[in-house]
Amino acid sequence: MFTLKRSKSLLCCAAMICTASLLTTGCGGGPEDDRPARTAVSGTVTYNSEPVEEAVIAFIPVDQTKGRNANGRTNAEGVFQMGTFEGTDGVVPGEYKVMITKFETAETQEALPEDDPNYDPNPKPQPPPENLLPEKYASAENSGLTVTVEDGNEITDLKFDLQD
Repeated sequence: MFTLKRSKSLLCCAAMICTASLLTTGCGGGPEDDRPARTAVSGTVTYNSEPVEEAVIAFIPVDQTKGRNANGRTNAEGVFQMGTFEGTDGVVPGEYKVMITKFETAETQEALPEDDPNYDPNPKPQPPPENLLPEKYASAENSGLTVTVEDGNEITDLKFDLQD
């Protein structure tokens, strides 16, 4: 009985130590994390004043030596959050050119087995998916969209209202 109680106490202590260790180091943010600091950036994308769902936003640094590319994707309301290294971890401070695209959803056909009478060993290549936004926004150089991210100055209301 004494051994069982002692084992439970040791397990409980070990669990508390592990939890405390995780809380003090954070997820991927420990002292070994030498990645540049990031600032949270979020906003909305609209096209002719309507929210754009599933648009991809890319921030391209004006000075490639000082910045890092960052990406985001809009939800049904056109809202996005940017991330540089993982998920929505923010943007390295700097000046960025912006590109925004939204490609049509490609319909994928199930491949036919070779013994199917309709099997084609040389299928026709599928055309690339069409960008559903004006083409100028698909290029950071031509979009006319820019953003400046300052260290520690969170941006929560960035708005990109795309027009024809």
